[in-house]
Amino acid sequence: MGAVVIACGLLPAVAAAEEVPFLSASESYYQLDVPAGTMSVRVEIEFQNASAKDLPTLQLFVLPGAANVAVKSGDETLTSAVTFAGTEEAGMAGHVVATLPKPLRPNLKTKLTMTYDMAPTRGAFINLEPGVIETVFIGQGPGSFVIVDVPQNGDNYFDPGCLKAGDQPSAVKGIGAERWVCGEVLTIAVNSDNPAVLERCANMDNACRQRGSIAAFSAYVQSITDESQRGLLEADVQMKDSTVKLALKYFKRDTTWAQKQFEVAQKSFPLLEQAFGFPYPGKTVTLRQSHHLAAAGLAGIAFPTEGQVLVSSGTGLDDEVTVHELAHQWAGHQLETSWLWEGLAEYATRTVAEAVGVTPVASDWKASGYKDPLSSWYNGSAVRDPDYWYGKSGDFWFAYEAAIGGRDNMRVVLGLIDDEEARWPLDGRWFMDRGESQSGANLDALFTEWVFNPTTSAGILAERRAAHDLVRELRLRAEGLGVAFGPQDVPSDIFDNLEVWSFESIAGTVARGHKVLDSYTTVAAKSEETGLGQSSAIAKSWGKKMLTETAGLVEQQRQAIDAIMDSAEQLKAEPAESLALVKVAEARAKYTAGDFAEAKKLAADALTTAFNEVASIRMIEIAQAKQESFTPSFLGKVGMLWSDPRGDLAKAEAAYEAGDSAAALKLSRSAYDSWNTADMRGIQRLAMLAALMCALTFGVWFLLRKLDGPAAPLKKPGQGHFLESSEERVKHWKDWENIP
Repeated sequence: MGAVVIACGLLPAVAAAEEVPFLSASESYYQLDVPAGTMSVRVEIEFQNASAKDLPTLQLFVLPGAANVAVKSGDETLTSAVTFAGTEEAGMAGHVVATLPKPLRPNLKTKLTMTYDMAPTRGAFINLEPGVIETVFIGQGPGSFVIVDVPQNGDNYFDPGCLKAGDQPSAVKGIGAERWVCGEVLTIAVNSDNPAVLERCANMDNACRQRGSIAAFSAYVQSITDESQRGLLEADVQMKDSTVKLALKYFKRDTTWAQKQFEVAQKSFPLLEQAFGFPYPGKTVTLRQSHHLAAAGLAGIAFPTEGQVLVSSGTGLDDEVTVHELAHQWAGHQLETSWLWEGLAEYATRTVAEAVGVTPVASDWKASGYKDPLSSWYNGSAVRDPDYWYGKSGDFWFAYEAAIGGRDNMRVVLGLIDDEEARWPLDGRWFMDRGESQSGANLDALFTEWVFNPTTSAGILAERRAAHDLVRELRLRAEGLGVAFGPQDVPSDIFDNLEVWSFESIAGTVARGHKVLDSYTTVAAKSEETGLGQSSAIAKSWGKKMLTETAGLVEQQRQAIDAIMDSAEQLKAEPAESLALVKVAEARAKYTAGDFAEAKKLAADALTTAFNEVASIRMIEIAQAKQESFTPSFLGKVGMLWSDPRGDLAKAEAAYEAGDSAAALKLSRSAYDSWNTADMRGIQRLAMLAALMCALTFGVWFLLRKLDGPAAPLKKPGQGHFLESSEERVKHWKDWENIP
């Protein structure tokens, strides 16, 4: 039926470029005159002879129906012959054989230019008519870029893999067109979430040229400028918690078909959301009619990341296809491979079909005789029968639904797809794990029968089952102790290994888990015995953190119990209003809240508070006595300068009255020390003053000594009273004394 993203691949009926003895790099420029229904084409190509002999001719490709074909080498028009090895309906490209002016020698290069026109025509892959162009494009195989100019005012749609060109030439904009570029379309399409890749390819980086695909046909466009040909249906669809704008773009000649499909889409879209159990992530979804798909043998294609769906008309199962492709908006890029997204789209289609009034076509896939497991679809199997794969994958999900306990459990599991974006794309192992977690069922037989190769999967499934049994035993024990409440409530290091199917370390980790529960059992019993009750901290840690973290938390809980009980015992004689007992009560509250580290600290603070209460009273009394007996000497008076022990003592008394015994102790001690050490501080300060005076005296002496030096010679009589400059003369600060 449909494919997700761009899994439709190459057109099955299209002939690939034949192997040729040359390499090439080319740009094929298509200018679409949509109002006239015509195209003009220009191909610029460089060939390199990759053979060991001279090449007298070179081969190019043209669209079926090409007219006015001309090939030039520089300004010289070459002799060329155009042949079509079949009809356009058969999907055969035209071959142009051009005779070179002189044979191309090995390893040498030459450049050619080819032009041709396309008149209005209708066929399987090419539909050109005034106002409407639906067509595939043709490049020159590996090394190609296809560049397409379409009307800006047209309703334009390109298959994924084509990008709006980074360079929009003024000549193109001048005719009201916009330029698109198509290279290795598959690579570009699968990198639709990588802006760096898209930017490079939009700017025609050589790495984005067609490389992996050898097909001649490489892109597709639908462009409509004739309003009479363009149909549009729109409606707001009410989902569970949002409104989605639904649109269907179609050709007016198919209005009856479009109205029916739009009705089916409106009914099915909210029902599909219910079936999958998580909301549609977008705000719009657009269906677009395409004749190109039917010609290529496809009924529909979904592009979930873009909210786009292409559907064919007249396939005989259009209603079913519409629902199926819409289901891919939930079963798409989040899933790893085809049996997952196609199977779930089939499951969802059949789930909502009756309510929508759609009768799905029954698939007798079992009659085919194939036994290939679902995991081998496009992954080793030689079976290419779509009826087998679509039928089997759809039926598997109904078998899965039954195995995990029915529709409600199925909806829960599917609803988890949206919650685990970090794991996208989800694989079959994820669904096996989540199905078992939700239901408690053993799904080994189901997945062996339908999905995995029974022989190659036996070993890993046996390891998995042994690991899950060990973890289940640990989890049930944890549930009994009240620290686990569900299938996924296991320590994160165990859970993470189960998630990636790494089972080697599970046995050892589970054994450590039992030791942690042993410790917790002892601590929990002690907590009950001491009247502290239970805390939810261990339960919160058990299902979220690593075992080592939970083990550390259990030890913190044990230490907190000991600290609280020790404080309570030592403070049992304290009066009820004691601040120390208030601290103990706060420690108990923190313990209950699960903050064991803070509970332990508060319990220790309670003892300190009790000590401070007694010590502060005594220290205040001692300070008061010292104040009364203090008679300062000269040294004491010097020592008391800048000190205010009376003020400190008053603050200490006030702090005690306010209940801050720690501050009272500190301030009263400071006051006592001020009086008790006054003489000592006086001696220290006088000594410092003396030292400072000595230093200043020495400094003055040293400065004068530096300034002093030999006196200038006396002036002879008659030489005047002014000092004269002389290199031999030594300046001196006492020169004035030598002036006669």
